[in-house]
Amino acid sequence: MFDLKQQENVLLVTLSGKVTADEVTAFYDRFEKVIEDIDRTGIVIDATGFDDMTGDAIARDIPLELGLLDQMGKIPKVAVVSDKEFIGALVQAVNPLVPMIDMQSFGPGDTQAAQDFASDLPPKKPKGKGIYLMEESSPEVMAIELDGYMDDDEMEAISKEVLERLESSTDFRALIKITSFRGFDPGIMTDKSFFKMKIGAIKDMKKYAIVTDEGWLKPLVGFAGSISGIDMKVFPMAEERAAWDWVKA
Repeated sequence: MFDLKQQENVLLVTLSGKVTADEVTAFYDRFEKVIEDIDRTGIVIDATGFDDMTGDAIARDIPLELGLLDQMGKIPKVAVVSDKEFIGALVQAVNPLVPMIDMQSFGPGDTQAAQDFASDLPPKKPKGKGIYLMEESSPEVMAIELDGYMDDDEMEAISKEVLERLESSTDFRALIKITSFRGFDPGIMTDKSFFKMKIGAIKDMKKYAIVTDEGWLKPLVGFAGSISGIDMKVFPMAEERAAWDWVKA
């Protein structure tokens, strides 16, 4: 079962026993109502009494969790308390993939430390300018900058621009400068032009330079390059000029 309690600037979530699909639905209904009225909060998930989830519960959890992607900016820290090694390992694996949230795992005797961690919220970061074409963008190299939060209107405009480039060129090259990443509108995931852009880019892109100091991106880029066949390379912000030279060569 799930239990949710609000305590100052921390939400305390307790999992116990074997979680069912109905319990997942009830939890997300309540969580969505609570988080809607909160500006920012840390979360402590106590899974020391957690045994298992039914298959139906897992199937129901995934879409409900994805539906809360637009609320992630409100949750800068998540602490998971568990006596199970696989849960701690899962937290460590997921943490780099969700850069807007700092996740840490704690042992069953470290509940207070977990609460201290989750309640110590970092300063609020600016939203940024979103995602847009850079002035340096040209017919030879499409240049995009991401600074902050991506909304679906911005992504739709970029997707259309990419599709136009793909239709008019057989030598598609791109450079993306990621100044900061603060999350994205989940509506992007249902945008047909976004997925059409991704399929077209994978098929026709020749070179893809990523300029960023966001360290979590480098292993993801390496994996994406190995399965897509695209020549991809990450450059630190200080080497932006080298990225331009590489992608044009």
